[in-house]
Amino acid sequence: MLKITHNANSFISIEGEESILTCDPWIGTTTDNAWYSYPLKNANDVNKKIFNSKFIYVSHLHCDHIDPKTLAKFKNESLTFIIKKFNNGTLKKRLQRLFPDKKIIELKSFTKTKINKDFSVSIIPQIVSNTSNLPDSIQYDLDTSIVIQSNKTKEVFYNNVDMPLNLKVLKKINSYVKKSFKRNIDIVCFPLGAACEFPQAFLNLNRNEERKKLVKRSLNNLRKYLKYLKPKVFFPAGGTYTIYGKFHTLNRYIAQPSFPQIKSAISKLKTKVYNIIGGGYVNFKNSKYFVKETNINIANNFDKKFINYIKKIKYYYQTQNKKIDLKELDNFFDKAKTNYFRILTNYKKIDTKWDTNFNIYKNCEINKRCKIDEKKSKFLRSYQLRNHNNQSNKIYKLDCYMEYDLFKSLLLGRFPWNTSLTGSTIMYKRTPNIFNVDQQFSLNFLRV
Repeated sequence: MLKITHNANSFISIEGEESILTCDPWIGTTTDNAWYSYPLKNANDVNKKIFNSKFIYVSHLHCDHIDPKTLAKFKNESLTFIIKKFNNGTLKKRLQRLFPDKKIIELKSFTKTKINKDFSVSIIPQIVSNTSNLPDSIQYDLDTSIVIQSNKTKEVFYNNVDMPLNLKVLKKINSYVKKSFKRNIDIVCFPLGAACEFPQAFLNLNRNEERKKLVKRSLNNLRKYLKYLKPKVFFPAGGTYTIYGKFHTLNRYIAQPSFPQIKSAISKLKTKVYNIIGGGYVNFKNSKYFVKETNINIANNFDKKFINYIKKIKYYYQTQNKKIDLKELDNFFDKAKTNYFRILTNYKKIDTKWDTNFNIYKNCEINKRCKIDEKKSKFLRSYQLRNHNNQSNKIYKLDCYMEYDLFKSLLLGRFPWNTSLTGSTIMYKRTPNIFNVDQQFSLNFLRV
């Protein structure tokens, strides 16, 4: 038996004859951005046996993949975490702090490992930093994906999680699976659309048009990937969430295709596509596939009762202390700016050709058109990162709009820039409308 249940986002459980391996469990709010799980909203929505999983695979450090409050609900005394053996060891250290009594297995990349009678697995490392082959000098080693094989049925499941993917990367993974697992990939899942801040958090774009472009591109890629891979089963998983809090109206612009669009896009292929998010499953048993679909529409179709609940939730960075100290903030920014340019110049050796401006508000509010409401918002001050010759060509300009509490917390390292940047608590304007990978990734170094 190989039973795969899709709960929400990348929260997937794989059931064998004697044990369950769960991937990236997350329910409710996240710790570092404005995401709320959907369609699962709390632990009562999850089949109780999943919380008795023998193994938990944690793909990477993003807060919708390592969520302490959800992980704490897993009660198996012999629970074992499976992670990639990262050079910096940050993921292992975090798990050790959270669960000092639990075993952690660190696996080398591209190494098949039998973890028990039910499963053999292999961790796939991040190969590219983005799906569009854009230049990247910083090259974060962050994401992973996983290959899981049933030792009994020999079926192979490839869970891409939200690791950046293109056809060249997929060919490399497929070649490895054929060689090491002696079989083609039978079941595959990966996210569609854009699990990030674009386009919903960008103020100077036609967000509806950008959303449509992203969805179209995502469906074209899906068709191309499945045409090459030829798996028996595909289901979309990853990158599905709701924006909570006062910026909840941005949900309308999230670039997420509907399931009918997905099904239509690959209708001419032999691969079977199923919608199982929210507790549905694909079960390979007795040489046959048994499927329970949920038919939940995850494309910006959130019920009003749920939205009325989540829109009142405060953000992760908001504090009870309303004191504003701009002199202190100036000092933090100056120290962070010094560190930022020291790392880029001395260690990364990146010639920055960008302007990054931070527009800081005591409170930032958006109106019905999802623009900043200047009457209700209280602007405080702007800060700028500039390190280039004014005569330079092709200067990338990025304006960031955020609240004082968030900016201060990011400068002090209380939250990682990476998740806040993609988590819809920061609004943007960029000129030109081009994603400069280094410009955004570099902000992770802006801290005291």
